[in-house]
Amino acid sequence: MATYVILDTIEITDEGSVIDFSQLLNRSASMLRYSVDKSKALVKYNGNQPSFLNGKTTYTHAEILVEMAKSAWVEE
Repeated sequence: MATYVILDTIEITDEGSVIDFSQLLNRSASMLRYSVDKSKALVKYNGNQPSFLNGKTTYTHAEILVEMAKSAWVEE
């Protein structure tokens, strides 16, 4: 079962990004779901949490569905 994490987009696009897409189910930045204002992005992984996501809030599938229904993620 996948685990989800919401990141600030700057953490993905910054020159010094430490995101290792080989450890994620989203294999590139183009495969991520972005918030309406593009300031946040959703990543997901299976199994053990990748170390670059340590300290980040994690969500279950049910929890992320609630988050994704919020106005920040849904075009009006």
